[in-house]
Amino acid sequence: MGAVPHAARLIRDAPPAARALRAAAVSDPGSQREVNEDRVYADPSRGIFIVVDGVGGQAAGGRAADIALTTIKARLERDAGSLVDRVKDAITVANNDVFRAAAVRPEWRGMACVLTIVVVDGDRAIVGHVGDTRLYKLTRAGLAKITRDHSPVGEREDARQISELDAMQHPRRNEVYRDVGSDLHDPWDPDFIDIYEVPFEADAALLLCSDGLTDAIASTAIRAAVSKLAGDPARVVQSLVNAANAAGGKDNITVVYVEGEQFAGIRQSERPLRWRWAIRIAVVGVLAVAAAVGAERLRPEWRTSLQRRLASAVATRAAIVVEAGASIADALGRAPAGATIFVEPGEYHDRLKLRDGVRLVSRQPRGAVIRLPGGASEADPAVVAAGIQDAEFAGFRIIGDAASPLGTGVLVSDSNVSIVDVEISGAKAAAIEIAGRSTPSVVGTDIRDNPGAALIIRAGASPRLVHNVFIRNGLSTAASEILLLVAGAEPRFSGNVFRGLSRSAFESVPDPARSGIVRDNWFLDAEPGRPASSRPPRAAAGHP
Repeated sequence: MGAVPHAARLIRDAPPAARALRAAAVSDPGSQREVNEDRVYADPSRGIFIVVDGVGGQAAGGRAADIALTTIKARLERDAGSLVDRVKDAITVANNDVFRAAAVRPEWRGMACVLTIVVVDGDRAIVGHVGDTRLYKLTRAGLAKITRDHSPVGEREDARQISELDAMQHPRRNEVYRDVGSDLHDPWDPDFIDIYEVPFEADAALLLCSDGLTDAIASTAIRAAVSKLAGDPARVVQSLVNAANAAGGKDNITVVYVEGEQFAGIRQSERPLRWRWAIRIAVVGVLAVAAAVGAERLRPEWRTSLQRRLASAVATRAAIVVEAGASIADALGRAPAGATIFVEPGEYHDRLKLRDGVRLVSRQPRGAVIRLPGGASEADPAVVAAGIQDAEFAGFRIIGDAASPLGTGVLVSDSNVSIVDVEISGAKAAAIEIAGRSTPSVVGTDIRDNPGAALIIRAGASPRLVHNVFIRNGLSTAASEILLLVAGAEPRFSGNVFRGLSRSAFESVPDPARSGIVRDNWFLDAEPGRPASSRPPRAAAGHP
């Protein structure tokens, strides 16, 4: 599944042109919900297609979706302005209508929605998008995800840091950090609406959907259903809803499917296309073998160079699996640069030293738990990155308690590493300490219930901390600070949620960096709220 570049490129502005489009839409509450807070609209004659997913559940997400859909339909039917401007205007006006309506009744407070709009105009489609509803494009080449999810987990999936399956099963998969209705906006806000222009050929198809579909079935299943039933849009959308319900139907399921006039014909050509790819792969394999054999006849220095390149290529594809009960530290010790170590769910008593160019990944997000071994000191770190580059540590839980005390969760020194989707609790000194000339990224991590500091960032370190959650840290009376920033540290914080930590924790950071931290992060239960232009991540429709 490929991703289409996010930048919009405008070719022309004109009223939507009519095309012979076949389309169908369906919205289903799912098998586990009584109320459907999704809304859907499809008008093939005008080329307008909309999916809206209400956010808030008890806070009237369905009401927010109703307001947004009514407003957007009315605004798009106007002919004034360019098509791109009309899409931006429609979403912005809908956003502000939802925001104002939420103030009318207490039970509507906090209601919002996420949405994707497609307007087909001749051989292009203009797309407006906010949240984690999705647009896919289908061609002979396969299924391409057009929109990006405005969510921490969606960002990781789009960046290929986690697989689609891991994203579908992730405990934070329903959090979004952009929505329609929680704050006032104008059309030019840079971090509000994503606009795309997508070529829409006669032999292509478009599929809009809510996360009730994509959290339940994988993109391969979506592609298979469309390929099998292409030419009959009503059967395509119903088949996808049935598949999502068969997979549990935990959320509302909404699907819009739009075919170009020649798309159904690709079914006849898909089998030859697969054979062509098989032939290409076989040819590449033969050439690789020939290169390896022929290398023996090369000059020694050329042969050595080729062997090194082949070894490097193999290493980058190397995968090591650590079964439950085995040693992660042993796997790290034998892993070559470029390898990925997958750790199966279970509890591991190890001290880990990350390696240059090695990815260490929990196969199931938060499924692998790391505790210090019995002979470790209370001052010991569980995971160390010292003087390394291009390493990744993703998806683990690090726990300290009375049975297995923990000094520091992760210690980073003079390193460039990625710490992604990790949970750290029970650390007596610090959940994460960053020292030396380190430039790590800490993304989507939960730092909670630590007796010691949540973070210690030493002078010279320049970490990037994005979309993390900090809750109940510095619990011990011995903890001097919840967040310790030593003079000379240059951290970059964005989209983080701090509970019980005030803005004053960042007083040592000089302006304008401090102003950016205060503006771009959320401080809950500490002091008066952030400016009305931003909100913390929230649960998606129907989720607590």
